[in-house]
Amino acid sequence: MLVESVQGDYLNVVGFPLNHFCKRLGQIYSAAAEHPGTAERQPHCEEPMLASAVPAPATGGAVHTPNLTEPRGGVPHSPNFPHKIVDIIDGFKASKCLFIASKLKLFDLLASEDGLSAEEVAGKMAATVQMAEKLLEALVSLELLNKSTRRGTTAYRNTEEGSRYLVSSAECSLHGYILYCNEDVWPLCSRLELALLEGSPRPRDTPEPAFQEAYYSTQEGTLRFMSAMDSIAKVAGRDVATAFDLSRFKVACDLGGCTGAMARQLVEAHPGLSVTVFDLPAVVELSSHFCPAPQHTGPITFVAGDFFTDDLPKADLYILTKILHDFTDEKLNLLLSKLSRICSPGCGLLVSEMFLNEERSGPSRVLLLAAGSGMGRERSVSEYLQLLGQHGFSQPRVRRTGNLLDTLLCIKQ
Repeated sequence: MLVESVQGDYLNVVGFPLNHFCKRLGQIYSAAAEHPGTAERQPHCEEPMLASAVPAPATGGAVHTPNLTEPRGGVPHSPNFPHKIVDIIDGFKASKCLFIASKLKLFDLLASEDGLSAEEVAGKMAATVQMAEKLLEALVSLELLNKSTRRGTTAYRNTEEGSRYLVSSAECSLHGYILYCNEDVWPLCSRLELALLEGSPRPRDTPEPAFQEAYYSTQEGTLRFMSAMDSIAKVAGRDVATAFDLSRFKVACDLGGCTGAMARQLVEAHPGLSVTVFDLPAVVELSSHFCPAPQHTGPITFVAGDFFTDDLPKADLYILTKILHDFTDEKLNLLLSKLSRICSPGCGLLVSEMFLNEERSGPSRVLLLAAGSGMGRERSVSEYLQLLGQHGFSQPRVRRTGNLLDTLLCIKQ
């Protein structure tokens, strides 16, 4: 999963959709609290076989974003004004407000129920009161903060979604993903024109290894990327882990498993399962920052290696999360051929990506990601099944989740 940083998410995939996703998660978790017997399956739409698959909507489940131009007080929109276009134009401003607030840990400061005034926030962040107030008001307009009057002074505090997903210490915090978007993805966005003209967001005279080393040459950069992947797995991993009955499998290997967050979701959902997390040495070395338990005991273990060149741990279920969309067809066929050779009949392959609909018209989050991709590409369910079928993996079951990870399970024939 380390190459994810090279490809990156582009454009408003890191802004308004992230804000929308926080809100959607809040709705899902609220529903879970009100209807505990049914909430686990509500976000899912299972597709046992491609022929009976339920395609994504033609609009691709396009992310609805807060309308920056929407007047308050119920005043109707002018039908002749291009609201959607203007919202897209202004989207990057919302992204940056969220990014900077997260970088400064503003949501951590506002975690108390009483909240803080603009003057108090400015003092704690060493900012000017005027600019602190502007940022706070912008976040209120995006429905990421609430404001109220406290002893005659305006006080700001987190919304419920903000407390759940934007506070850095929260169990399901997206803080790591947001920082990665700000520090690594945002600079790539400025190179989209270069990517369109030259096929890559990197300068023509910059060799690929040097470009990758720009992200992984420092421990800080590697930890930032790992934190982003950890956030995604914590927020979206449960839907993947509970999508299918995996009781037939006893030993799994999570290829490119990064921090082990997905492995932890899997062993929690399937107590009889043990998981080996297989990732690059630099990643395994730093995994203790995210997994305080011993790495070589219990149901989860870590093994260092390169899944293209090194022998893979033996397992009866292999897991690929946000891996396949990053590579060229040549690299994919190399990896899948390797898996096909070592998998005996009955072995499973669990793939988690964001799936395009069959018309390739959405979801917009997937297509915005694809717009900035270099060598890899996004695929529909049928395209993934065709690719996997060429290597002997069939009997597909598909689950669309509506979050950052859809999933499918195939069996080796």
